[in-house]
Amino acid sequence: MEAVDIILSIISVIGVISSILFAYLAFHRNSKGDSKQSGKNEGVLISDVGYIKSSIDRIEKTLDKLEEKYDDLHSRVIKIEQKVDDHIKNEQIHNKGGNQK
Repeated sequence: MEAVDIILSIISVIGVISSILFAYLAFHRNSKGDSKQSGKNEGVLISDVGYIKSSIDRIEKTLDKLEEKYDDLHSRVIKIEQKVDDHIKNEQIHNKGGNQK
């Protein structure tokens, strides 16, 4: 073989090795970028779940307050109904002419 053929063979081998090396480096760099993006997405997801949890806690507190108000109002309505029933059943009020016995 002549010197030119040997030089061309060496250049072609170096070209193949360098293309393989560049492909590997590009793949390695992209995998790091994918890992970073995956980490960012996971962080966003965790923060969203935390926000949803805090919102649910606020809603539960509000519902507890509303339940207390409802129970209070319910007991007051029951008392008023009892007083109205007692008033209706009171015969002294319903005598003709308003005469008391």
